[in-house]
Amino acid sequence: MKVTIKNATIDDLQKIQALNLRLFEKEYKEYDPLLNLKWTFGKAGTKYYKDRILKDDGCVLIAVVGNEIVGYLCGGIKKAEAYRNLPIVAELENTLVLEKFRSKGIGKQLFDEFIKWCKTKKVGKVRVEASAQNERAIKFYRTNNFKDYTLVLELDL
Repeated sequence: MKVTIKNATIDDLQKIQALNLRLFEKEYKEYDPLLNLKWTFGKAGTKYYKDRILKDDGCVLIAVVGNEIVGYLCGGIKKAEAYRNLPIVAELENTLVLEKFRSKGIGKQLFDEFIKWCKTKKVGKVRVEASAQNERAIKFYRTNNFKDYTLVLELDL
């Protein structure tokens, strides 16, 4: 199976949004019932993906097998907190590989390409958030040298 990792174009927008909606639906079902499933194709979600694809501070990568987009990764440069002496920071904001293409190294290829992009932007630190219950994602990130930094706790009222 030949996988091609490339930069997304605006022509890929709706396919990326469809993959993101699948990610949201999975996260909604398994980890976070407060996710807004209408966000992805709404005004804000569409603007977010357009900006990430078109602007210099964004990176959207797609994994293609044949003519099918089987995964994507979206991230970008973030403003560092003023109270910390941080280098340029990037965040891996969301990513998904279709179920039947998982465990084939595609996520790792997307991640490695994102890291290359970060290095071209002189990024000094990369962040990622994952639902605390998403053990598979956390294991992937830890395997790729991410270290635990912040723990966010929530209280339902």
